[in-house]
Amino acid sequence: MKRFLLPVLAVLASVSAVQAQAIRDIDIAVDLAPDGSARITQRWDVTVVDGTEWYVPVGNLGKMTVKDLSVSEGGQPFLSEGRKWRVDRSLAEKAGRCGIVDKGDGVELCWGQGRYGDHVWTASFTVTGLVQALQDYDAFNFMFINPGLAAPPQHAKVTIRNATGGPAWTYDNTRVWGFGFYGDIAVTDGAVVAESSEPFQYRSSLIALVRFDKGLFAPAVSRDIAFDEMKAQALEGSSYSSDKDPAGYVILGLFALLFGGGFLAIVWAVILSATVHKFKKSMYGKTKITEWYREAPLSANLFAAYFVLEKGWRFGGKSSSQGLIGALFLRWILDGKVRVQPDPGSAKRVNLSFAETADIQDDVEQSLYDMAREASGDNLLLESGEFEKWSEKNFKKVTAWPVRALARGQSYMDGHRYFLKGTTTNADGAREASHVVEFKNFLNDFTLSKERGAPEVGLWKDYLVYAQLYGIADKVATQFQKLYPAEFREVSQTVGVDPSVMMRTIRMNNRLSTSVINRAVAKQQAGSIKGTGGHTSFGGGGGFSGGGFGGGSR
Repeated sequence: MKRFLLPVLAVLASVSAVQAQAIRDIDIAVDLAPDGSARITQRWDVTVVDGTEWYVPVGNLGKMTVKDLSVSEGGQPFLSEGRKWRVDRSLAEKAGRCGIVDKGDGVELCWGQGRYGDHVWTASFTVTGLVQALQDYDAFNFMFINPGLAAPPQHAKVTIRNATGGPAWTYDNTRVWGFGFYGDIAVTDGAVVAESSEPFQYRSSLIALVRFDKGLFAPAVSRDIAFDEMKAQALEGSSYSSDKDPAGYVILGLFALLFGGGFLAIVWAVILSATVHKFKKSMYGKTKITEWYREAPLSANLFAAYFVLEKGWRFGGKSSSQGLIGALFLRWILDGKVRVQPDPGSAKRVNLSFAETADIQDDVEQSLYDMAREASGDNLLLESGEFEKWSEKNFKKVTAWPVRALARGQSYMDGHRYFLKGTTTNADGAREASHVVEFKNFLNDFTLSKERGAPEVGLWKDYLVYAQLYGIADKVATQFQKLYPAEFREVSQTVGVDPSVMMRTIRMNNRLSTSVINRAVAKQQAGSIKGTGGHTSFGGGGGFSGGGFGGGSR
């Protein structure tokens, strides 16, 4: 017997060594019936390397029920065991079978994996009472994909389709919001479509909040609340309603002072912020950072530095998205991917000449280049006001870009194993994150440094690019030109302009990136918070039904 088992175990070990657990894609279609029930069809494209079954928790059901599970693979239907599924069976005993396990206020949808390796399964089930009648609208807030899956999905899409036979869904009668993932949600061709733009993280989910005008459904289930109550719970903690302006904290503080409680906490928060105790200990390992660091942090990865700055404020702070766009623009200029041309119509302006293609390795950075190039028109010359006007017309693309950039920065941090859990860093991560702030301190105080020396031209390029990220490029460039005119002239010559045009370019670059983001955000906020589509929020989504935590192989 032992001689028989050893070769089997060796084969299983070799499979696991070659392949890793993976969820390449989850594609979900949701067909909504007139009574508010839904037939949900999930397509799972996965690789499994362990366990005996695949399971999907669907909880928080309340008045809803889940029934009629069917599963197939390669056109071959599985044998349904109804609600008599037994978890404690072998891989072979579960092969080709599916069933439901009741779990308190929810269920687990289960089917046999059959074998290890690649699979494409199609699982369908009915949820009764998904769309519920509220006091003023019909709506649902449902988690379609859980956090904590056996492997983070690389791509996910949910298409909610109108199977009522009634009027088509448009923004006149339907509003949508998405939570838990980086991507977009919209009413498109009469359907609600939510799709990821970045691979999921371990704690990512996909939650859709959808509101319908009365008359589109005749829901079998009702709730005695107004939609605004459901919406307020979902928006709490989301980027739909976030305000990172510190002035917002002052206003909230005044309200707390006037209407009771929190006075000492407010005073303490203001004191700590004023004394530079304004950084999250969970990110930096400390709340006060006054040291200097003299090199581009995090191996000069701008996305990682951006993530650290965005997630590291203790009391809120100004967003760095404008700085990131400006930093990438300046790096393209300094690397020759974008050429500077004086504007013949104004001595105070410059234009930027783009190429049809550019050697950019990162796809998130490439997408920003593509947007700017498209805004530059047929002549590929980005002139005054062109990108700003383009950003207003294409605000969904522009406002979704910082979300993608944030995810790319977190991926860098995850890949270097800088986190203990969530965005709480370990010792190495805290040290590297602190360098981001310390480098800003160094650039801010460069004229005070007794060891400043004349850095080489290549290093000054990093200084200027990161100064742009930090929003202090004008100050740093002015110091550079004053202290080291020969080196500043050399940097300018690498771009093909004289020093005065280089200074003009840096100032223009700061105004351009700020204006592009501000105009797009203003347009987006006028629409997406009202539910007229746009990018999703990673945070928020509270009060959801369905979903749960975990799922996959076991």
